[in-house]
Amino acid sequence: MKKQVLFAIATMALASCSSDGLVNNSSSGGAEAPIAFSVEKKNITRAASFESMGHYNFGVWAYKVKKDDTQLVSQKVMDNYLVGYSNGTNIGYDNSKVFDSTWEASTDTVADHVSPWFYEYLGKGEYDYDGDAGFYKASQKEYMSVNDNQYLRYWDLAYTNTNFYAYAPYRSENVSFDYDTKKITVKAAAQTAGYDDPSLQEFMYAGAQATNAELKDVKLTFKHLGAQVNLRFYESVRGYRVEIIDVIGNDANGDPTGIQATPATATETTNGASATETKYYTTCGATIDYSNVTSPTANVNYTDAKTTHDNLKFAIPDKDKENGLEEITSKRNVKYNVIPEAVVTGTQKDFATSPTVYYPVAQPTTSEVGFTFHVSYKLIADDNGEEITVKDARVYVPAKDDSGNYIAAWQPNTKYTYTFKITESSTGSTSPTNPDITTPSVPTTPQVYPIVFDGATIEDYTTDVTKEY
Repeated sequence: MKKQVLFAIATMALASCSSDGLVNNSSSGGAEAPIAFSVEKKNITRAASFESMGHYNFGVWAYKVKKDDTQLVSQKVMDNYLVGYSNGTNIGYDNSKVFDSTWEASTDTVADHVSPWFYEYLGKGEYDYDGDAGFYKASQKEYMSVNDNQYLRYWDLAYTNTNFYAYAPYRSENVSFDYDTKKITVKAAAQTAGYDDPSLQEFMYAGAQATNAELKDVKLTFKHLGAQVNLRFYESVRGYRVEIIDVIGNDANGDPTGIQATPATATETTNGASATETKYYTTCGATIDYSNVTSPTANVNYTDAKTTHDNLKFAIPDKDKENGLEEITSKRNVKYNVIPEAVVTGTQKDFATSPTVYYPVAQPTTSEVGFTFHVSYKLIADDNGEEITVKDARVYVPAKDDSGNYIAAWQPNTKYTYTFKITESSTGSTSPTNPDITTPSVPTTPQVYPIVFDGATIEDYTTDVTKEY
């Protein structure tokens, strides 16, 4: 499903992506049948593996089950086991102790019991890596297991099935599982928005039921408790090309923050012309219900959750051609990196994308928090290379559209792509003032005006000639 809402200087698209393909399987086998895992991501991104997004671990509870006459009998197999990824060189977890069991960098089938994902020797009492290759170190407690030891587990053919209850990223505290109710409880402290490190922050969950006799590796398809937020741009200014610029400067980490979004609630209906700065949630708790183990559901709660009124900060599209920028040389022999132009006919396909991606927690369905985006850019005339700088063009994106669809009130497992179309009707200013990126209100009238001639007059000229000698 895809919905679009038109704003003063931007068209904003809301898009949800379908399931990814299989990411990891296992490869070369062994004489026995240990339990091994493969991992799949759902909805947030296409053609991106779990590990390529910076996720190198997940936690899992497992119980084997069978029918004993009329009574269901179960037994615990894994108790919040840490399952980690390793590329074998410098990413994820050190795999030196498991090299001859279930770890293998390449994969082949779901019945060979080896994979880049492993769990044996990842207990906090046995994982002791302290080198400099790049693997997680034992001193990095947030990435370590709650268990002292983690042993290789095998399929028990005396039982019919084994159920797996998984979540990511791994937490040694603030996450618990109740087998009687089949629910994982996530405290707010365990679910923090992925503004700085998605591998540590973005929370996901998955469930699977395996048939023990099949001896196949467990494929986990993760859903997201939070959302994903991206920005992209194109332009439709006849006779000009547009370059997005950074007039704000770098943040404390040295990263450019030329595009910012101020959380606000609209007090007028016209494009958020008058808006009040407000806060949004940066943490939340949740209950993951595994009553249907293969299709778990999440209920978000905000008890003890944290909020902030800080702006979202996006880097401007860079010179990478994959971001859709085109290098041009103006008539004044000046080089620019401009965003794509709107297509005359057909569907717009080319966009300039900000390299910044956020993984925020879901917001309440009752949220009225929207965002006022601040964007600055240069207009470069095609015919003579004239340059005009437009600072702090603003557009307000509401929590919901007129049909009740969530736009800025981010919902779980949903990707939000805000697409800005730069047009002649800009709310930015060409005056040499510094932009106030904390102002949530949007001017009601454009601030960039065309040059207009208001009539013409003809005056008589005199025929008198004055000569000087």
